[in-house]
Amino acid sequence: MKEQGLTVLYQNISSKNSRQEQMSVFVESAVDEGVTVYYLTGDASWGLDPDGERLCEAVKDAVAYNRRIKRKFLARREADGKQWATIPQLAGIVFDVEPYTLKEWDKNPEKVMGSFVSGMKEAYALAQDYGLEVIVCIPWYYDDKGQQKGLEELIENGCDRIAVMNYYRGAEIKNIATEVDLVQKHGKGIITIYELQKADGHGLKEINTYYNSGLAALARSFKSVMEAYPEQTISIAYHDYRALKEVLKR
Repeated sequence: MKEQGLTVLYQNISSKNSRQEQMSVFVESAVDEGVTVYYLTGDASWGLDPDGERLCEAVKDAVAYNRRIKRKFLARREADGKQWATIPQLAGIVFDVEPYTLKEWDKNPEKVMGSFVSGMKEAYALAQDYGLEVIVCIPWYYDDKGQQKGLEELIENGCDRIAVMNYYRGAEIKNIATEVDLVQKHGKGIITIYELQKADGHGLKEINTYYNSGLAALARSFKSVMEAYPEQTISIAYHDYRALKEVLKR
């Protein structure tokens, strides 16, 4: 991450049993290195619950972690008198739900999109109560699939920023035009994610990734995106850490 000038990490923690201690050690080390950590979580099935129960549980997990780590560091500071500039807390939560992958979406996309947006609104309201930033991952094609109304509601009332999985080489500017308009309208933020995983010929095709094209081509693309939307701050993210290491080795 230092080599590439990256300062933010969206980290998934898979094991509930060891999550608390692992996260504590990991986030502490990351913050010491100047890395901001977000809790990455989500499952497609969460999009079927309009009450957002699992989404809200994830928010509560992040809030509980931040409370524990704050107590830990305040106790440590009281014990040894050391002053920490930054308590290593989670900066926010990144939801990667992807309800469009469900069979229910094929039958009734409007209903599933409505359910997902409703759940995200519940989770976002809860996160706001605790000062926790919410980023939601979205595909670049919600508007192309007739879901622009739901997309706008999601941006306006369901998150602080969207992270667009902008996985189509050469079309990155065109594919986020609607999203840029909507985040500007509602005062939200936008991240464009680039794919670095190797194409598998099935779900991930060569046109979707910069695995073979390389980071120089990716950088040129991102530069063109920023130039196309000079009035909007656009952040960049890579998917994912293991793929980035593999591309760098090549």
